Amino acid sequence: MTQGHPPAGWPPPGNADPRYAAAPPPAQPGPWGPPPATPKSRRGLWIGLAAGALALALCAGTAVGVGLGLRGDDEEGPAPKAAAGANGVTVTNAELTALLDRHSKALAAKDLDGYLAAFDPARKELIAGQTQLFRNLGKLPLSVARYETIERQGRAGDAFGQGVTFQLDVSFVHQLDGFDLAPVTEWYRWTIVRTGKDAPIRVTAVTGAPAAGSGGSKTVHYPGPWDKWREIHVERTPHALLIADAARADVAKRYAPAADVAVTNGLAVWRASGPPGPVPSGFVITLADGKDEMTSLYRIGTEKATEAGFSLGLVAAERKDGKDTIGGTRIVVDTSDRYFSRTGGDNDARMVLRHEVAHSLMTPRTDLTAVDAFSKLDEWVVEGFAEYIAFHGRPLGASERTAQARQLVRGGWNGTLPGNGEWDDPDRLSFHYWLGHAAMNHLAEKHGEPKLFRFVEAVYGGTPTDRAARDVLGVSLDEFQAGWAAYVRAQAR
Repeated sequence: MTQGHPPAGWPPPGNADPRYAAAPPPAQPGPWGPPPATPKSRRGLWIGLAAGALALALCAGTAVGVGLGLRGDDEEGPAPKAAAGANGVTVTNAELTALLDRHSKALAAKDLDGYLAAFDPARKELIAGQTQLFRNLGKLPLSVARYETIERQGRAGDAFGQGVTFQLDVSFVHQLDGFDLAPVTEWYRWTIVRTGKDAPIRVTAVTGAPAAGSGGSKTVHYPGPWDKWREIHVERTPHALLIADAARADVAKRYAPAADVAVTNGLAVWRASGPPGPVPSGFVITLADGKDEMTSLYRIGTEKATEAGFSLGLVAAERKDGKDTIGGTRIVVDTSDRYFSRTGGDNDARMVLRHEVAHSLMTPRTDLTAVDAFSKLDEWVVEGFAEYIAFHGRPLGASERTAQARQLVRGGWNGTLPGNGEWDDPDRLSFHYWLGHAAMNHLAEKHGEPKLFRFVEAVYGGTPTDRAARDVLGVSLDEFQAGWAAYVRAQAR
């Protein structure tokens, strides 16, 4: 159960090692009896998940998603000029822009033939896949849907009439009405072919554009469920949009009420005590069947997912007032996980959904100009807040982590907040989640919920935790820790 942020200086896609910031090392249960199914924190998992568009802004110095330009051979350079001769073959930037414009208009007009016109009709599997994609996209509440260029890989001109083949990285800029605060992106790589001077431009293959650099995903927010499944089922409630494989439509219908309650409760809690700022009216929740599917939704992970759920923040396709912002979030949950296979109590699917909603509430409030601070966000704040919202209105003892945590406290706990370096210790991970939860409970009881939310917001905005404690709570972090340690020990009596 995790949440992700954009990374600092994430490289743009290209001919480099693929990356994504997704799956962290697998979470291991604690050694103290039947372990709660505790997925390890995945902030590293998505440190980078949301950063496709941001990467271009940071590394290329270009406005994200808007006319990013066709890099590669200069259209006015010697090769294209030579190719423009009597026998030359070339594909101009203007032609590629027009191709994407026609493709966007066909999608908006629900014109399947127009949508497929870009693709090589001889590639039957490609045509079938793009037809499937077109129909799946038609089931989504898209208020924005357009295709824009990112960059070109390879030469687009040949002076000897041999034809040209190159890759074009394409951004699918889209916004789910009522759920995204701004348009977001998904990156594709199209293979472009022109066989002769007067031949049409054809797309002969489509895949995810590779994410360059070191990280946990090979792609940038690809594949979406609309790419992955032959047919999607969309279940909409007043505050949740559930997406599932159509073969599992019954699962989406089953969890839709719980998802809507989780979102409604989270929004109500935040709106009652949270600071002003962007809050979506609902969240998108995708239902995976197993860890393999989790690893390949909105990413192609380099490590297998282990958590019951995660929340991914997507950078907006366009800057606002010259700054990058979060445009929307995507929650993914594994409905085959034990949290979803049992019913009753406080530690079932409802808790997972509320936990991920809490992450999604905070993600739009991240200050991307303070991106260097994201890797330093304290896990006890990030995950503690999510646990606090998940169990809001219930005592700390409602968490199944409590019994084991009490044993560890009684056994000689050192009384300190868990640092990021030790957070993922498999023998203590569940305990660390509980300590973060206890920290939020103590903060709310001592300082009030409005200050709790202001404190968490400050940390998400890049303010160091010790300074946020002084600025918002009026105490040093050491003073807060001392009071919290006494509170934890009292809970363990």
